[in-house]
Amino acid sequence: MPDKHQKLKKALKAITAVIALLVLIPVAAIVIVRPITPLPKSRGTEFVSNRNFSLENAIEAVPDEYFETAKKHGSLESVRYKTETTEKTAIVYLPPEYDENKQYDIIYFQGGANATQTKFFGTPKKPKPRFSNMLDNMIANGKIKPIIAVCANFYNKPRSETDMTELSEMYQNYATEVRTCLVPAVESKYSTFAKSVSEGDLIASRKHRAFGGYSMGAAITWNMFASNLDLFYYYIPNCGGLQNPYTLHFGTDLGGNLNAAVENLGYTADDFFIYSAVGTLDITYNSTRCLINDLKTYPENFIFTQDNTKNGNITFKTKPFAVHSFENATTNFYNALPAVFPAN
Repeated sequence: MPDKHQKLKKALKAITAVIALLVLIPVAAIVIVRPITPLPKSRGTEFVSNRNFSLENAIEAVPDEYFETAKKHGSLESVRYKTETTEKTAIVYLPPEYDENKQYDIIYFQGGANATQTKFFGTPKKPKPRFSNMLDNMIANGKIKPIIAVCANFYNKPRSETDMTELSEMYQNYATEVRTCLVPAVESKYSTFAKSVSEGDLIASRKHRAFGGYSMGAAITWNMFASNLDLFYYYIPNCGGLQNPYTLHFGTDLGGNLNAAVENLGYTADDFFIYSAVGTLDITYNSTRCLINDLKTYPENFIFTQDNTKNGNITFKTKPFAVHSFENATTNFYNALPAVFPAN
C-alpha cells in the first residue's frame, strides 16, 4: 500500500507540473514577449496635422520641484450638479490668476475603481496639493497653457455599497451623464471656449476640451471616445484598456467600436488625438496593449506616431518596469499634457 501511495503522489505531482507549465507558457508570452514587441511605428509624413509637438523623448520623471508650491498657484472650487438619479460634486482646479474674461482649455480627469472626485485634487477645504502643484509649475515653466481641470465622481453612492449590476449600469450611463450633466454644469460657471452650454456650442468648442483617466478611468476615457467623440478632441487613457485587466487577453475586437465612432460622425484622422501610456509591469499592460494592437488594424483613422504629433493622431508610450500606481499615472499625465495643451 505505501508503494501505491507513493506512485499516486508522484503521478499527481507530474500532472500538477504539466498543468503549471501549460499555465506558465501563455503568462510568460504576455509578461515577457509583449513588452519587447516593437511599438506601432510612425507612418512618416503621409499624414500631416496642424499639431506640432515632439514625442521623441521617453516618459520622463516629474522634477521633484514641480510638486512644491509654486509662486503663483491655482485654486480649487466645488461644483454641485444633478444627474438623473442623484446629486454629485465635482472638484474644479482653476489656474493661477484665473480671469473670467479670458477663455480656457479644459480637461476632465477620471480616477480609478476606488476613486471619487477628490482623487486628483482633494477638496477646497482639504486639498491634496501634489497634483495641483504639478499643474501650477507646468504652467509657470511654459510646459502647458493655463487650463481648467475637473475631477468628477463616477459612483452614485459609496463603492462599498455598489454591487456589480449597479456598477455595469453606471458604466453604461456615465458617458451620457458627463455629456448632459457634468460638462454643462461646469462650463456654465467657468470661462471656456464654449459660447454657451447648448449642444451646438459644446460641439463647436471640442478642440479645446480633453478627457483623461487613470485605471478604470482609462477605460472610461476610451468609452468617452466611443460615445462622446463630438464633445472631446483630446483623450489621455492612462494605465488601462477596455478589458478586464485581471484576465489574460491575446486580442480584442473592441477597436471596431472606436473606429465606428469616427466614421459615424463623419470625422477624419485629423479630428482627434489620443495619448495612451502604461508601464510594462502594470496590471493593465496586457489589456491596454491588446486594444492598441487592435487599433492598428484601422490605419485610415488611427495613425500612430512616436516622434511628433503632426505625423499622427495617436501615440502609445510605455515605461519599462513601471507598475500600476497613481504615482506612475501622475508621471504619465505630466508627459501627456504638453502634447495636448502646449503653452505655444
